[in-house]
Amino acid sequence: MTEKINEGIQNCYNTGDLVEYLKHKYLSLWWETKNDFPRFENETTYFNKLKNERQIDKFRKKLFIELENLPQDKDDEKEWYNNILSLVKNIELNILGHENSSIDFFVNKGYSLITEAFLDEARNFDSNIEVYDIFQAIRNVWIMNSIQILLDIEVELTPSIFAYSMLYPYTDNYLDNTRVSLEDKINFNQRFKEWLLGKEVMPINSYEESIYRLVKNIEKQYSRDQNSEVFKSLLYIHRAQEQSLVQQKGYALPFEKDIIGISFEKGGTSVLADGYLVKGQLSEEELGFMFAYGVFLQLIDDLQDVKDDLANNHMTIFSSLAKKLPLDKLTNKLFWFIEEVLNDTNIFSSEESIKVKEVIGESCKVMILEAISKNKNMFSKEYVKKIERYSMVRFSYYRKLKNKFQKNFSPDDFLNICIALSKN
Repeated sequence: MTEKINEGIQNCYNTGDLVEYLKHKYLSLWWETKNDFPRFENETTYFNKLKNERQIDKFRKKLFIELENLPQDKDDEKEWYNNILSLVKNIELNILGHENSSIDFFVNKGYSLITEAFLDEARNFDSNIEVYDIFQAIRNVWIMNSIQILLDIEVELTPSIFAYSMLYPYTDNYLDNTRVSLEDKINFNQRFKEWLLGKEVMPINSYEESIYRLVKNIEKQYSRDQNSEVFKSLLYIHRAQEQSLVQQKGYALPFEKDIIGISFEKGGTSVLADGYLVKGQLSEEELGFMFAYGVFLQLIDDLQDVKDDLANNHMTIFSSLAKKLPLDKLTNKLFWFIEEVLNDTNIFSSEESIKVKEVIGESCKVMILEAISKNKNMFSKEYVKKIERYSMVRFSYYRKLKNKFQKNFSPDDFLNICIALSKN
């Protein structure tokens, strides 16, 4: 399958429609992917689930105490930072059983320093930025840092990584805002496109001014003449976002709109742009992986948001099916699709790359299981009972845990945790 994709990508360099080719090829892989029950290594017994839950509760309570005792004296900060890191590493060891800590791996790769640098730069860029938006941006910074590791590039915070990660909360939240009219979103998208094309169209408010400045930030690292593919990748994701507005227009007749194609293009082009902004140029294999990586992250988001999408009448493959059939087989297919992409040995096979792909796989599994627990009524009872055996905790605990964390910790608390981890 990979060889066919690479051959087709080369042809697309000549025709100029790279994204269309990638979309259709990975749609083909999606349709070819089986929908059998996913492959998991081991079940987690009911006893071990309870044990894990107790460990998490202890972690939550100790973390709460540490945050209550946030040091005022700078001389005490180092010990406090170390306590937070120790708590996080202990929960990783006790729950996941990692002999070689993933936390240590990423700290040693420089994630801590990058997180600290990003937080400082984000505050300098916008002193009024919401804490939630910072977390959304940091998530993309970390994704781009993982891509740096995959591509064997020094892990650092570049102007493009900062700018593109900040564009996420600024543009996505605006386009997802149900209080903003579709007409206003379309008009904003047109101005945004002009900026990506390098045209000097003036922003109409301070919010758009921030987005304009971020685009200019990317131009500091990449010239339009020498790195045209970088700016093409930004136009790819912009086009995908424009098309995704179709999903907000309510439920179309069957097959009237290519809903799955829209999701594939939106997700695929998002991480494709990550890759280009990290490296400037990508090989055929790298292009394919980035696109597929973005696809399954988007599908996981769609599964997590299925209830909200139904309430807001937004169309995704999950929300479109949810009123008609259980989501069992569609979710199975997602598990297998992720495994197919991550287990491709033709790309990123170094020891460090394999470590990163393992972390991606584990994170995706947890996110999907949490999404199933949150939307249990959209799956068959038999499926929920069967797949819950492979969850580290009971599905009922996922919901309780989220409520407890929201009750105990404020957005500022989570920001302080990030700061603590960045100091180690």
